[in-house]
Amino acid sequence: MGDIMPIWIVNTPTTATPQAAGGRSRKAVPVALPELAGGRNCRLRQYTKKHIPSVTISSDVIAYASPDSTFAVTKRLFDGAKKSILIGIYDFSAPHMRELLLNAMARGVKVSLMLDIDSEDEKRLFDELVEMGVTGVEAPSCANDTVRFFSSSHEKVIVIDDTWTMVQSGNYSDNSIPLNVDDGGNGAGFRTGNRDAGIAVRSAALAKLFTEILRDDMKLVKATPQLLRRMPQPAVFLVERAPAKIPAKLFPSLKMNLASRLTVRPVLTPDNYMQVVPSLLRNAKKSVLIEQQYIRADGEKHPNVHLLLDAIAEAQQSNPRLDVRIVLGKIFNAGDLPKEQENLKILGIQYGLVLDTNIRYINTEQLVHCHNKMIIIDGAGVLVSSQNWSDSAVTKNREAGLWIPQADIAEYFKAIFETDWKAAFKTPGKGVTRTPRATPQSLRQGGFVKVALADYEEV
Repeated sequence: MGDIMPIWIVNTPTTATPQAAGGRSRKAVPVALPELAGGRNCRLRQYTKKHIPSVTISSDVIAYASPDSTFAVTKRLFDGAKKSILIGIYDFSAPHMRELLLNAMARGVKVSLMLDIDSEDEKRLFDELVEMGVTGVEAPSCANDTVRFFSSSHEKVIVIDDTWTMVQSGNYSDNSIPLNVDDGGNGAGFRTGNRDAGIAVRSAALAKLFTEILRDDMKLVKATPQLLRRMPQPAVFLVERAPAKIPAKLFPSLKMNLASRLTVRPVLTPDNYMQVVPSLLRNAKKSVLIEQQYIRADGEKHPNVHLLLDAIAEAQQSNPRLDVRIVLGKIFNAGDLPKEQENLKILGIQYGLVLDTNIRYINTEQLVHCHNKMIIIDGAGVLVSSQNWSDSAVTKNREAGLWIPQADIAEYFKAIFETDWKAAFKTPGKGVTRTPRATPQSLRQGGFVKVALADYEEV
C-alpha cells in the first residue's frame, strides 16, 4: 500500500500530563501491516439460489462515481426520502452517512440496515443507530456468530421509498463515499477517495426485487431489531498519506430520463453472476474495459475467476483486435508484491494480458485506491457491481450488481475509465513506498486519510 503508516492509538488513563484533561491520553504504537489475503472461511448453511429476472425500466437513471459524486447523489436521494430507507452494505463507518440517516429519521423515515459487522467502528455505529430507532440486523455471513449463509455479505444496495434503487461498488467508508457535497467535486474543497461506481434507478419493479432479496436475507437472521452489546476495545486504525493531486477530470453524476423502455439485468452472488457475466464477456466484439480491486488468476484456488478470464480469451479468439484493458487497485503493502508478480505472470502466460498494454494500477497520487468492480463491454453496456474477481465474491458471498445495456450510461463510465487508465501506474510496485511511521505529532500536520480495512480485504 503506497505511503501507508500503521498507527495503533491506545487510550490509557493518565493524570500526569496536561493532555490528560479528559482522563485519557493517546499513544502511538507501531503495528505490523495486515496481510489481507485468503478471505473468510466458515461452515456455511445451505442457501437456495433465487431466480433473478430481468427488469424493464422506463424512467429516471442516475450514474455516479466516487470520489466525485457519490455523496452528493446519496444526499439528494436520502433528503428526498419520505417513508423508508433500506440498506444492505458490507462496511459502514463514515460518520457523515450516520448523520444523513439520523436526519431522515428525524423526519419520520423508517430506516432498516443489514450490516456485515467486523470492526469496532462498525459495532459502535451500528449500536448507536439501533438505539436511535434503526431496525438493525447483523448480516448472515461468516462475521455473524450464529447465522452464516454467505462468506461475506458484501453487497452495497439501498432502496428508498420502494421507488429508487441504488447499486454500487462503494461502501459507506470515508474513502468510498467522501464528503464532497458538490456534485462532481469542488476544486478548492475536493476530498480525495477511492474510485467507485454506482447507479440509481427509479423503478418500483426493480425496488421490489431488491427489497425482497434484502428482506429475505434479513429473515435468515431472525433478529428485528437487535442491539449488539459488546465490550469496548482499544481503537486501532491505519492512516496513509492523502494523494497530493486531484484527478485530471472530475465527474458530476449523469441523470437521464430514458427515452424508451430498457431491460436491465440484476446480477447477484451466489445466484446468477456466473451464469450472466461469462456470457457477456464471451460475446464482446470491440472492447472489454475493467476496473477491479484485484483479479485472482490462480485457476486452482480461484477456478471461477479462471472461467471469467477464459470467457475474455474466447472473445479475443473471435475478435483478435479486441481492446482489453484493466485498471487494478494498489498493492496494500510491499509484502504482497511477490504474490501480485505471480498473478501477473499467470495473466501474461495464460491469457496474454500484460503490463502497460492490458493492465495498469490506479494512480495513488490522485486516488486513494481502486475499489471499483466495473465492466464496460463494447461501449454499449456496463456492469456496476460489488463483486471482486475472487472465487468467494462470485460464488459464496452475497453480492449485487446491475447490468445496464445503455450506450450513454456506458459512455459516462468509459470516460471515467479512460481518465484513470491514462493516469494509471504501469507497474504494481510504484504505489508501494516505505515511509516512517506516523506519530500523533506528524498527524497534526495534516495530509493523511484514515484507511478502512474493509476497502482492502480480500473477500
